[in-house]
Amino acid sequence: MAREQVECGMIRNENGYLTIVAALVILALISLIGFSSSRIAGTEVTLARNEYVYKRNFYRAEGAALEAADRLLRIPDLRASLPRWMETVTGALDEETLPAYWEHTAAGGDPVVPEPAGIDPEQALFLAGYEGVAPGASLDMSRPTIHAITIFGRCTGDGTSIIKMGFRAAY
Repeated sequence: MAREQVECGMIRNENGYLTIVAALVILALISLIGFSSSRIAGTEVTLARNEYVYKRNFYRAEGAALEAADRLLRIPDLRASLPRWMETVTGALDEETLPAYWEHTAAGGDPVVPEPAGIDPEQALFLAGYEGVAPGASLDMSRPTIHAITIFGRCTGDGTSIIKMGFRAAY
């Protein structure tokens, strides 16, 4: 009989029940925090990758545009030797017509063909468009006239970045 009372006393003893419930609640909270942390970390990694791709494309497009400017500077007389990647019709190359120009090819017989940039020949291209005589330029025939040129650089690697910059040349 004493043994039955001891067993019944153990069955009715609920002192450890609260500890087990508290441990399960803490375990659930820690699991929830861990899951949320992994989701946030995944989002942060995705954001960092997107920023890296954006900056890479931006700087490659800028490098392509600067390469075009450098090449224009090295041409002694633009009047005598215009590059194939420069549109000579005043105002023909702008933001609206630009997408069609990027698709031009020499094999297609197009008069203006985008030039691959040395920075990344696979993904970076540049074009230039003549804008006419620069505003405020002198009309004195004894001095060279200053001409305005718009240069576009583009990079397409996991997205597209396009840079537009102004350039002036005296000839």
